[in-house]
Amino acid sequence: MSVNREYMGDTPCGMGFTTLAGVMGGGAMSPGFVGHSKYNITQRKFIVGDGGLLRIVWLPKILKEEIKDRLIARSEELGVPGFYDMIADETVGVTEDEIYPFLEEKGHPALKMDPIM
Repeated sequence: MSVNREYMGDTPCGMGFTTLAGVMGGGAMSPGFVGHSKYNITQRKFIVGDGGLLRIVWLPKILKEEIKDRLIARSEELGVPGFYDMIADETVGVTEDEIYPFLEEKGHPALKMDPIM
């Protein structure tokens, strides 16, 4: 998942942007976390070692809408048309229990990837 500073709610990891920014602040190494710009999500090198864009399962609706055209273009480039509609947002849920059934229903590619941890 990824989150932007404009989103004020909790994320599926139970933290909001401010808490996550605190975890990442000051250049501290935090396994499982990476700070990036919102437009970096659709770059070819974005977390490529962990599955890249196709690893994203949740974005806040405001961010998802802002980068919609980029998400669609990049996912088509990756051979996964319709990926935009596979990404959950807060209207689907903010807990793993709420999001997982949505991901299964949509056939999200991350469900077929090896776990990161």
